[in-house]
Amino acid sequence: MLKTPLLSMPKVNVAMLDDQLLTRLERMRLNPRRLHSGLLHGERISKKRGISVEFSDFRPYAIGDDARHLDWKIYARLDRPIIRTYRDETELPVYLMIDASVSMNFGNPPKWNLAQQLAAALGYIVLCGGDALFPIAISVENQRFTFLRGKAMFLRLINWLRSLQPTGKGLASYLRQFAYADVPKGMALLLSDGLDSEFPNALQHLASRGHEVLFVHILSDAELEPSLEGDLKLLDCETDESLDLTATDGVIRDYMRNLGKFCSHIESICRRSGGWCIRVRSNASVSDIIFRQLRQLGVVKMA
Repeated sequence: MLKTPLLSMPKVNVAMLDDQLLTRLERMRLNPRRLHSGLLHGERISKKRGISVEFSDFRPYAIGDDARHLDWKIYARLDRPIIRTYRDETELPVYLMIDASVSMNFGNPPKWNLAQQLAAALGYIVLCGGDALFPIAISVENQRFTFLRGKAMFLRLINWLRSLQPTGKGLASYLRQFAYADVPKGMALLLSDGLDSEFPNALQHLASRGHEVLFVHILSDAELEPSLEGDLKLLDCETDESLDLTATDGVIRDYMRNLGKFCSHIESICRRSGGWCIRVRSNASVSDIIFRQLRQLGVVKMA
């Protein structure tokens, strides 16, 4: 695991999204690259043929078809049974996964602050789009996979986010467990610092199980551009392992090189699986992430 300096942790603030931002978010929708079939009927038009309210096409009647969908006017005119078909409307299962491990409390501002705000923003987009939102706190034990649906559920999402604290451990092991959980395949929106040596392998498991992954890699300034010198004691806040070192220019260069390789490996996993990965600083704005970065990538679009 990448190490972070032994510093006092800032107090976590839960910031609400302002009304102006919510108004802009309400017009956005997720834009998955693949077709994901959910469990319930929803507002997202599928390419599958089904029984819904939106007409798709005509086709000849076949044995076993529901006679209620015969077009009797065509039958009277052509003396041939013709079925009206419809486009199936399904919900998109969206797994909003926020890393609640201890390392997310690091940074100034803490990475946890941005993760909560971004989770609220992405969750609002999902709820406004009529898709099924499954909020999941990574590293929190004994969770149930219950979903929220509809804009009226936004307050419940906010209250859930407010109830969380970044005190957990085991990012990679939890992701592996979720990857093999018996849940519908959908979009997995993962908000994390990824600071676990086994994280790339766990991310690969998640992507290989058919989920379309968006990984928002949140790192602090101190992790991206460490300004350290002299003799230091570094503490892994999740394993309690410590490391004594002298922060020379060579040590900093080695750290930056290893961090670059780690991030590149994660980005490669996301690209190869057809997903997305963006790296953001903990002081980034939610508006910039949603309306510039994610929109440019095609993750979100205007409704």
